[in-house]
Amino acid sequence: MNTPSSQNGSAFFMILFAVTLFAALTFVLTQQRDTGTNLSAERIRLYASEVVDMGSKMSDTVAQLRLRRVPLEQVSFQNDIVTNYDNLSCTTDSCYVFKLNGGGRDWETPAPEISNSSDWGYTGDVSIEDIGTDDADLVAFLPNIPLPVCNRINTLLNITSGAPPAVMSLTADKYTGSFSSAPFAVSDALVKGKKSGCIQLTSYSGSIFTTSDPVYAYYEVLAAR
Repeated sequence: MNTPSSQNGSAFFMILFAVTLFAALTFVLTQQRDTGTNLSAERIRLYASEVVDMGSKMSDTVAQLRLRRVPLEQVSFQNDIVTNYDNLSCTTDSCYVFKLNGGGRDWETPAPEISNSSDWGYTGDVSIEDIGTDDADLVAFLPNIPLPVCNRINTLLNITSGAPPAVMSLTADKYTGSFSSAPFAVSDALVKGKKSGCIQLTSYSGSIFTTSDPVYAYYEVLAAR
């Protein structure tokens, strides 16, 4: 027959075991949450760097075409993925960004997590203030970027550690060889003179966009005018 002291000892052991098990479980769950947070932050850094890298590569490609004496008006973004970039002024492969004998680039579709499956857009309807003249620049846009990635991009580019600059009523159609004579001027103080950055488009229109909701977009000036 069990004595009261042995029963008390068994009960104490069970309580101690339960407390130890709970503490261990709490530690494991905390570690999992911490790991998830670190992974998320790492993904944000990775995605931001990837966007900036893609924009920079495209800028370098256009610069190479210009060094080969291809006029900007002949640069063609026609490709097999996104339609309506035909440039009738481009009559040889040498002026095609996405042909082997031209820019030699492949069309890059960002991962869905980066831009919610939106593609890059190229336009001659926008001017970034203090980049070149007041004329329209050749600009690439990547819309639908998550806010944390947008913020990280602006940190990488030394633009701001706060909210992205907000831009209203931007209009940008696909570039087919002509520039707008009255371009939309992006003139927020944070991005003046900045060749690239991430902005919030609170209202916008044009064929390079596929949605009408407020959106965060990365821009890269491919050629200033």
